Amino acid sequence: MQIRPKILFALGGVALLSACSTVENSGTAVPYGGNPFTYSSSVSSALASQEPTTDFGKALKTEYLAYAQREADEWYDFFDADFFAKKAGRVSGDTIVLPEDPANWRFSDEEIAQKRAVRDELLALLDDGKREEKPATAAVAQARFDCWVEESEEGWQTELISQCWKDFEAAMAELRAVEPAAPAPVAAAEPRLFTIFFDFDSVAITPVSERVLDAAAEQWATSMGDITVVGHTDSSGSAAYNLGLSERRAAAALGELTGRGVKGDMIESDAVGEGDLLIPTPDGVREPRNRRVTISVD
Repeated sequence: MQIRPKILFALGGVALLSACSTVENSGTAVPYGGNPFTYSSSVSSALASQEPTTDFGKALKTEYLAYAQREADEWYDFFDADFFAKKAGRVSGDTIVLPEDPANWRFSDEEIAQKRAVRDELLALLDDGKREEKPATAAVAQARFDCWVEESEEGWQTELISQCWKDFEAAMAELRAVEPAAPAPVAAAEPRLFTIFFDFDSVAITPVSERVLDAAAEQWATSMGDITVVGHTDSSGSAAYNLGLSERRAAAALGELTGRGVKGDMIESDAVGEGDLLIPTPDGVREPRNRRVTISVD
Protein backbone atom coordinates (compact mmCIF):
# COMPACT_ATOMS: atom_id res chain seq x y z
CA MET A 1 0.00 0.00 0.00
CA GLN A 2 2.92 2.34 0.68
CA ILE A 3 6.21 3.03 -1.10
CA ARG A 4 8.41 0.44 0.53
CA PRO A 5 11.28 -2.00 -0.06
CA LYS A 6 10.52 -5.55 -1.13
CA ILE A 7 11.36 -8.46 1.13
CA LEU A 8 13.66 -11.17 -0.22
CA PHE A 9 13.63 -14.58 1.42
CA ALA A 10 16.99 -16.26 1.06
CA LEU A 11 17.43 -20.01 1.28
CA GLY A 12 19.27 -19.79 4.55
CA GLY A 13 16.93 -17.37 6.29
CA VAL A 14 15.19 -14.07 6.08
CA ALA A 15 17.00 -10.84 5.25
CA LEU A 16 15.26 -7.50 5.56
CA LEU A 17 16.97 -5.10 3.14
CA SER A 18 15.59 -1.90 4.60
CA ALA A 19 16.99 -0.32 7.75
CA CYS A 20 13.46 0.70 8.72
CA SER A 21 11.32 -1.56 10.86
CA THR A 22 8.04 0.22 10.18
CA VAL A 23 6.18 1.51 7.13
CA GLU A 24 5.86 5.27 6.60
CA ASN A 25 2.15 6.11 6.78
CA SER A 26 2.18 9.92 6.48
CA GLY A 27 -0.31 11.17 3.92
CA THR A 28 -2.60 8.15 4.12
CA ALA A 29 -6.11 8.07 5.55
CA VAL A 30 -5.60 4.87 7.56
CA PRO A 31 -2.55 3.03 8.95
CA TYR A 32 -1.15 0.35 6.68
CA GLY A 33 -1.89 -3.10 8.02
CA GLY A 34 0.67 -5.32 6.30
CA ASN A 35 3.55 -6.90 8.23
CA PRO A 36 6.04 -9.14 6.41
CA PHE A 37 6.72 -11.18 9.54
CA THR A 38 3.08 -12.07 10.26
CA TYR A 39 2.14 -13.26 6.74
CA SER A 40 2.14 -16.97 7.60
CA SER A 41 0.13 -16.48 10.78
CA SER A 42 -2.31 -14.22 8.90
CA VAL A 43 -2.88 -16.96 6.34
CA SER A 44 -3.38 -19.51 9.12
CA SER A 45 -5.83 -17.19 10.89
CA ALA A 46 -7.76 -16.68 7.67
CA LEU A 47 -8.01 -20.41 7.06
CA ALA A 48 -9.12 -20.99 10.64
CA SER A 49 -11.68 -18.18 10.67
CA GLN A 50 -15.40 -18.84 10.44
CA GLU A 51 -16.51 -20.15 7.05
CA PRO A 52 -18.41 -17.52 5.03
CA THR A 53 -22.14 -18.23 4.87
CA THR A 54 -22.61 -17.04 1.27
CA ASP A 55 -21.25 -18.29 -2.05
CA PHE A 56 -19.90 -14.80 -2.71
CA GLY A 57 -18.06 -14.74 0.61
CA LYS A 58 -16.52 -18.16 -0.04
CA ALA A 59 -15.36 -17.11 -3.51
CA LEU A 60 -14.03 -13.75 -2.28
CA LYS A 61 -12.05 -15.35 0.53
CA THR A 62 -10.49 -17.76 -1.98
CA GLU A 63 -9.60 -14.87 -4.32
CA TYR A 64 -7.91 -12.84 -1.56
CA LEU A 65 -5.93 -15.84 -0.28
CA ALA A 66 -4.77 -16.65 -3.82
CA TYR A 67 -3.71 -13.05 -4.39
CA ALA A 68 -1.85 -12.97 -1.06
CA GLN A 69 -0.02 -16.14 -2.04
CA ARG A 70 1.01 -14.65 -5.41
CA GLU A 71 2.25 -11.49 -3.69
CA ALA A 72 4.44 -13.64 -1.44
CA ASP A 73 5.55 -16.48 -3.74
CA GLU A 74 5.95 -14.66 -7.06
CA TRP A 75 6.76 -11.05 -6.15
CA TYR A 76 8.20 -11.39 -2.61
CA ASP A 77 5.99 -8.53 -1.44
CA PHE A 78 5.20 -9.74 2.06
CA PHE A 79 3.74 -6.40 3.13
CA ASP A 80 0.84 -6.68 0.68
CA ALA A 81 0.72 -10.46 1.01
CA ASP A 82 0.03 -10.03 4.71
CA PHE A 83 -2.46 -7.21 4.04
CA PHE A 84 -4.59 -9.36 1.71
CA ALA A 85 -4.24 -12.44 3.92
CA LYS A 86 -5.70 -10.36 6.76
CA LYS A 87 -8.45 -9.12 4.44
CA ALA A 88 -9.27 -12.73 3.55
CA GLY A 89 -9.56 -13.44 7.26
CA ARG A 90 -12.20 -10.72 7.63
CA VAL A 91 -14.37 -12.52 5.06
CA SER A 92 -16.12 -14.80 7.53
CA GLY A 93 -19.69 -15.60 8.48
CA ASP A 94 -22.07 -13.09 6.96
CA THR A 95 -19.59 -10.18 7.15
CA ILE A 96 -19.52 -8.03 4.00
CA VAL A 97 -15.97 -6.90 3.16
CA LEU A 98 -15.87 -3.98 0.72
CA PRO A 99 -13.41 -3.24 -2.11
CA GLU A 100 -10.55 -0.90 -1.26
CA ASP A 101 -11.23 2.83 -1.00
CA PRO A 102 -8.62 4.60 -3.21
CA ALA A 103 -8.51 7.47 -0.68
CA ASN A 104 -6.66 5.13 1.68
CA TRP A 105 -3.84 4.70 -0.85
CA ARG A 106 -1.23 7.14 -2.10
CA PHE A 107 -2.92 8.71 -5.12
CA SER A 108 -3.44 12.29 -6.19
CA ASP A 109 -6.88 13.85 -5.72
CA GLU A 110 -7.55 13.39 -9.45
CA GLU A 111 -6.62 9.68 -9.35
CA ILE A 112 -8.74 9.15 -6.24
CA ALA A 113 -11.76 10.71 -7.98
CA GLN A 114 -11.26 8.57 -11.08
CA LYS A 115 -10.78 5.32 -9.18
CA ARG A 116 -13.70 6.09 -6.87
CA ALA A 117 -15.97 6.47 -9.91
CA VAL A 118 -14.94 2.93 -10.92
CA ARG A 119 -15.46 1.68 -7.35
CA ASP A 120 -18.89 3.34 -7.18
CA GLU A 121 -20.06 1.39 -10.23
CA LEU A 122 -18.72 -1.86 -8.77
CA LEU A 123 -20.48 -1.25 -5.44
CA ALA A 124 -23.73 -0.36 -7.22
CA LEU A 125 -23.68 -3.69 -9.04
CA LEU A 126 -22.78 -5.66 -5.92
CA ASP A 127 -25.51 -3.96 -3.90
CA ASP A 128 -27.99 -4.55 -6.73
CA GLY A 129 -27.90 -8.29 -6.11
CA LYS A 130 -24.88 -9.39 -8.15
CA ARG A 131 -23.24 -10.92 -5.08
CA GLU A 132 -26.15 -13.37 -4.98
CA GLU A 133 -26.82 -13.72 -8.74
CA LYS A 134 -23.21 -14.18 -9.88
CA PRO A 135 -21.12 -14.78 -6.74
CA ALA A 136 -17.96 -16.10 -8.41
CA THR A 137 -17.86 -13.30 -11.00
CA ALA A 138 -18.62 -10.67 -8.38
CA ALA A 139 -15.76 -11.96 -6.23
CA VAL A 140 -13.35 -11.79 -9.17
CA ALA A 141 -14.48 -8.21 -9.92
CA GLN A 142 -13.83 -7.07 -6.33
CA ALA A 143 -10.50 -8.88 -5.99
CA ARG A 144 -9.21 -7.59 -9.34
CA PHE A 145 -10.30 -4.05 -8.44
CA ASP A 146 -8.23 -4.28 -5.27
CA CYS A 147 -5.34 -5.72 -7.30
CA TRP A 148 -5.61 -2.80 -9.76
CA VAL A 149 -5.61 -0.25 -6.93
CA GLU A 150 -2.69 -1.82 -5.07
CA GLU A 151 -0.53 -2.40 -8.16
CA SER A 152 -1.36 1.06 -9.57
CA GLU A 153 -0.11 2.66 -6.37
CA GLU A 154 3.16 0.74 -6.61
CA GLY A 155 3.25 1.63 -10.31
CA TRP A 156 6.09 -0.58 -11.56
CA GLN A 157 4.47 -3.86 -12.67
CA THR A 158 2.77 -2.41 -15.73
CA GLU A 159 1.81 -5.76 -17.24
CA LEU A 160 0.20 -6.85 -13.97
CA ILE A 161 -1.66 -3.53 -13.66
CA SER A 162 -3.01 -4.01 -17.18
CA GLN A 163 -3.97 -7.63 -16.51
CA CYS A 164 -5.79 -6.75 -13.27
CA TRP A 165 -7.75 -4.08 -15.15
CA LYS A 166 -8.62 -6.40 -18.06
CA ASP A 167 -9.79 -9.13 -15.67
CA PHE A 168 -11.81 -6.56 -13.73
CA GLU A 169 -13.43 -5.19 -16.89
CA ALA A 170 -14.28 -8.70 -18.11
CA ALA A 171 -15.95 -9.50 -14.79
CA MET A 172 -17.76 -6.15 -14.79
CA ALA A 173 -19.05 -6.80 -18.31
CA GLU A 174 -20.58 -10.05 -17.06
CA LEU A 175 -22.08 -8.32 -14.03
CA ARG A 176 -23.52 -5.53 -16.20
CA ALA A 177 -25.14 -7.98 -18.60
CA VAL A 178 -28.90 -8.24 -18.26
CA GLU A 179 -30.17 -11.80 -18.37
CA PRO A 180 -33.08 -12.07 -20.83
CA ALA A 181 -36.37 -13.27 -19.36
CA ALA A 182 -36.93 -15.50 -22.38
CA PRO A 183 -35.09 -16.13 -25.64
CA ALA A 184 -36.04 -13.58 -28.27
CA PRO A 185 -36.01 -14.33 -32.00
CA VAL A 186 -34.03 -11.18 -32.71
CA ALA A 187 -32.19 -9.39 -29.94
CA ALA A 188 -29.91 -6.44 -30.51
CA ALA A 189 -26.83 -6.47 -28.30
CA GLU A 190 -26.68 -3.73 -25.72
CA PRO A 191 -23.95 -1.19 -26.49
CA ARG A 192 -20.94 -1.35 -24.18
CA LEU A 193 -20.16 1.97 -22.52
CA PHE A 194 -16.62 2.98 -21.62
CA THR A 195 -15.68 6.23 -19.88
CA ILE A 196 -12.33 8.00 -19.66
CA PHE A 197 -11.63 10.98 -17.39
CA PHE A 198 -9.43 14.05 -17.78
CA ASP A 199 -7.51 16.39 -15.52
CA PHE A 200 -8.75 19.96 -15.18
CA ASP A 201 -8.65 21.92 -18.47
CA SER A 202 -6.73 19.04 -20.09
CA VAL A 203 -7.09 16.79 -23.11
CA ALA A 204 -4.18 14.53 -22.11
CA ILE A 205 -4.92 10.80 -21.96
CA THR A 206 -3.98 9.42 -18.52
CA PRO A 207 -2.46 5.94 -17.97
CA VAL A 208 -5.77 4.78 -16.48
CA SER A 209 -7.62 6.02 -19.58
CA GLU A 210 -5.11 4.20 -21.81
CA ARG A 211 -6.30 0.91 -20.34
CA VAL A 212 -9.97 1.84 -20.77
CA LEU A 213 -9.28 2.70 -24.43
CA ASP A 214 -7.54 -0.67 -24.84
CA ALA A 215 -10.68 -2.40 -23.55
CA ALA A 216 -12.94 -0.32 -25.83
CA ALA A 217 -10.82 -1.18 -28.89
CA GLU A 218 -10.84 -4.86 -27.94
CA GLN A 219 -14.63 -4.76 -27.62
CA TRP A 220 -14.91 -3.15 -31.06
CA ALA A 221 -12.65 -5.82 -32.56
CA THR A 222 -15.05 -8.43 -31.18
CA SER A 223 -18.31 -6.80 -32.30
CA MET A 224 -17.12 -4.67 -35.27
CA GLY A 225 -20.04 -2.37 -34.42
CA ASP A 226 -20.35 1.39 -34.66
CA ILE A 227 -18.76 3.59 -31.99
CA THR A 228 -20.08 6.85 -30.59
CA VAL A 229 -17.62 9.18 -28.86
CA VAL A 230 -19.00 12.11 -26.83
CA GLY A 231 -16.86 14.75 -25.13
CA HIS A 232 -17.89 16.41 -21.85
CA THR A 233 -16.58 19.02 -19.39
CA ASP A 234 -17.45 20.18 -15.91
CA SER A 235 -19.23 23.48 -15.29
CA SER A 236 -16.08 25.49 -14.58
CA GLY A 237 -15.45 28.07 -17.33
CA SER A 238 -17.69 29.60 -19.96
CA ALA A 239 -20.13 27.49 -21.95
CA ALA A 240 -18.42 28.43 -25.22
CA TYR A 241 -14.96 27.50 -23.94
CA ASN A 242 -16.24 24.22 -22.51
CA LEU A 243 -17.85 23.26 -25.80
CA GLY A 244 -14.51 23.66 -27.55
CA LEU A 245 -12.73 21.77 -24.78
CA SER A 246 -15.19 18.88 -25.04
CA GLU A 247 -14.60 18.79 -28.82
CA ARG A 248 -10.85 18.51 -28.26
CA ARG A 249 -11.34 15.74 -25.71
CA ALA A 250 -13.55 13.81 -28.13
CA ALA A 251 -10.92 14.29 -30.85
CA ALA A 252 -8.20 13.01 -28.51
CA ALA A 253 -10.21 9.87 -27.73
CA LEU A 254 -11.01 9.36 -31.43
CA GLY A 255 -7.33 9.58 -32.30
CA GLU A 256 -6.45 7.02 -29.61
CA LEU A 257 -9.11 4.61 -30.91
CA THR A 258 -8.04 4.85 -34.54
CA GLY A 259 -4.46 4.37 -33.37
CA ARG A 260 -5.63 1.07 -31.87
CA GLY A 261 -7.06 -0.12 -35.18
CA VAL A 262 -10.66 1.09 -34.96
CA LYS A 263 -11.90 2.23 -38.39
CA GLY A 264 -12.50 5.97 -38.46
CA ASP A 265 -15.57 5.68 -40.66
CA MET A 266 -17.24 3.59 -37.95
CA ILE A 267 -16.83 6.30 -35.28
CA GLU A 268 -19.36 9.07 -34.75
CA SER A 269 -18.01 11.95 -32.67
CA ASP A 270 -19.97 14.54 -30.73
CA ALA A 271 -19.31 17.11 -27.98
CA VAL A 272 -21.73 18.64 -25.51
CA GLY A 273 -19.50 20.79 -23.31
CA GLU A 274 -21.09 21.18 -19.89
CA GLY A 275 -24.55 20.33 -21.23
CA ASP A 276 -24.78 16.79 -19.85
CA LEU A 277 -23.19 16.63 -16.40
CA LEU A 278 -22.71 13.19 -14.89
CA ILE A 279 -22.69 14.81 -11.43
CA PRO A 280 -25.09 17.78 -11.34
CA THR A 281 -23.31 20.86 -9.95
CA PRO A 282 -23.85 24.62 -9.92
CA ASP A 283 -22.07 26.69 -12.56
CA GLY A 284 -18.34 27.17 -11.99
CA VAL A 285 -17.72 23.94 -10.04
CA ARG A 286 -14.67 21.77 -10.80
CA GLU A 287 -15.98 18.18 -10.67
CA PRO A 288 -13.49 15.52 -11.90
CA ARG A 289 -16.20 13.01 -12.82
CA ASN A 290 -17.79 15.48 -15.25
CA ARG A 291 -14.52 15.89 -17.20
CA ARG A 292 -14.93 12.86 -19.39
CA VAL A 293 -15.44 11.22 -22.78
CA THR A 294 -17.95 8.42 -23.13
CA ILE A 295 -17.35 5.71 -25.72
CA SER A 296 -20.34 3.56 -26.74
CA VAL A 297 -19.49 0.42 -28.72
CA ASP A 298 -22.38 -1.35 -30.51
